[in-house]
Amino acid sequence: MLRKAFLTVLFLHCLVLSLASSSSSSEEDDGSSEQEGEEHKKSHSHHWGYTDQATWGSVFTDCNGKSQSPIDINTKTAIYDDSLPSIKLEGYDLTDSPALTLLNNGHTLQLSLPRSMQIVSGFDRVYHAAQLHFHWGSVEEPGSEHTIDNVHFPAEIHVVHYNSKYANLSEAASKPDGLAVLGAFIGIGLRENENYEKILSALTDVSVEETNTEIPGFNVRHLLPNSLERFYRYTGSLTTPPCFQTVNWTMFNDTITVSRKQLAALEDTLKMEQNQLLRLNFRAPQLLYGRRVLSSFSASPAQLSPKIVPLTETDPNNPRVRASTGGLAGLSRGDILAIAFGGLFAVTLLAFSLYAYQQRKKKFQDKKRFPSECHL
Repeated sequence: MLRKAFLTVLFLHCLVLSLASSSSSSEEDDGSSEQEGEEHKKSHSHHWGYTDQATWGSVFTDCNGKSQSPIDINTKTAIYDDSLPSIKLEGYDLTDSPALTLLNNGHTLQLSLPRSMQIVSGFDRVYHAAQLHFHWGSVEEPGSEHTIDNVHFPAEIHVVHYNSKYANLSEAASKPDGLAVLGAFIGIGLRENENYEKILSALTDVSVEETNTEIPGFNVRHLLPNSLERFYRYTGSLTTPPCFQTVNWTMFNDTITVSRKQLAALEDTLKMEQNQLLRLNFRAPQLLYGRRVLSSFSASPAQLSPKIVPLTETDPNNPRVRASTGGLAGLSRGDILAIAFGGLFAVTLLAFSLYAYQQRKKKFQDKKRFPSECHL
């Protein structure tokens, strides 16, 4: 009976090892293409990329400014401000609207949005939506632009809006009160995100740089966190040339999750010039230079980090992409498998020890019962 139990535990031990092995093997453009003026023309005529960020300032003077984005959000120094008005959105449900244009512009994946989408509460004026886009990395390197306590997330979404006092995004982009961007961190969960699939399912249609396609309208609100009440607020800039310092940033504390397969599609499908993969399209965090980061909520330090389900299922060795609220809910699938593996190993060792002990005991008793056999 004990031998049978030992073999059963050993089988489970091997099964967990196999699952762990398979788990490890599976793993903004902030201004739109409508950016205005001479700086905008320059950003198109001058070739820039994410590998030469240090040179941006030599061509685009605003990139040398002291109100640049993205930033690291330090939860210990963020200032709670109970006067920050709640974010209220209208017109985000585009289910019955005309098709939306999805574009690979060589820097990001961008979805054009109608001006009927609005932020109607949260700022002094109404802000119209213009476009949304994403920033991402690779399996080895998470690609969010903003960080929380120096922790990068796998990806980030930005929904760009412009002040209703201006005619369009192009006019508003260079104005001090011109833009408002809603940003959210994207993590990796265990299930596919059906809302994000409405965009990601069309990736192959825009795999080549400067190609676009149309996708059916859907409820864009579902691309943002369920709760919009907890957020950080600061003044900053576009995170790509021409780096206009005209953005009122709102970064939500809660996050969205997609499956590892969905994120891999974003990392491995789109191409930019010379047929290179479009990935690692994020700017390094910029210095604050005394700017204040406000928080719409007051919480203990343990509650200040983004509320998220596991950020990664397949990269347990990369601590930069881990952020959780504690307990098993914050562990990656690899971490959970490792714990299970360790537990089964301990059980296996214990069962083997008991088995060996029983065998020695049985042999000793047999010697006492049949002493003459010891001389054969």
